[in-house]
Amino acid sequence: MLGKNLLLSYFIDDPSITKAYFLGIPALGTVGNIHVDTLALALACMIIILMACWLVVPRLTSENAGGTGQSLLEMYYGFIDEITKGQMGSAYKTYFPLIAAIFIFVLIGNFIGVLVPWKACEFIHGWPRIGEGEPFEVASPTTDFNVTFALATISLLTYIASGFRAHGFQYLKTYVSPLFFIEWMDLIIRPATLALRLMMVITADELMRAAALTMVPMLLPAGVMGFELFIGIIQAFVFSLLTSIYIGLTVSHH
Repeated sequence: MLGKNLLLSYFIDDPSITKAYFLGIPALGTVGNIHVDTLALALACMIIILMACWLVVPRLTSENAGGTGQSLLEMYYGFIDEITKGQMGSAYKTYFPLIAAIFIFVLIGNFIGVLVPWKACEFIHGWPRIGEGEPFEVASPTTDFNVTFALATISLLTYIASGFRAHGFQYLKTYVSPLFFIEWMDLIIRPATLALRLMMVITADELMRAAALTMVPMLLPAGVMGFELFIGIIQAFVFSLLTSIYIGLTVSHH
């Protein structure tokens, strides 16, 4: 079920692995806390993105309209270009690849829990079961705080690095000025809100769909799934936009 991740200990029961230490620290952390489903789905998102690029890029053309893939790619490029240029000005080209990567990864991550019929997988022989024989239900990787927090951390580190890139070591004064505590609070609040907003909204969507499937298994879930897709797009946009705004604030001249 949602929120009950498939743990590595489900697959591995080898003390040489589960109790391995490195410099006095558990090498794999607490093995039972490693979310295999989240890692696998995050990897699946990256594979989907790379495969799509592998199929589309060789067919790109500088003349004529090109194929459907090129049209979609050009629309996507224009969309991200508008976001980054509007927030970062002339510095947007440096951060364009990052914002584009964040948007498409979050979007695919939001969609993969909606479009793939994971419920049907429960009837596959050998499908994992948790708790009291309850079939494991796959959810979007963006419902896992580990994923959203990692994305928010990337946003935060880029935000800080962009300040030093634009202003040199003078940017350090921002964090040692008389009002330094406000900037330090920003370093906590901004990534926290990015991570929690994405996780909580997508989790709420997953729960809403699960409730709809339970109450009205025929027609209502289709409408809920359509709404989920819309929310998935909005959340990918919001995450990318806020990251662009944060970077734009640091690259601008104070």
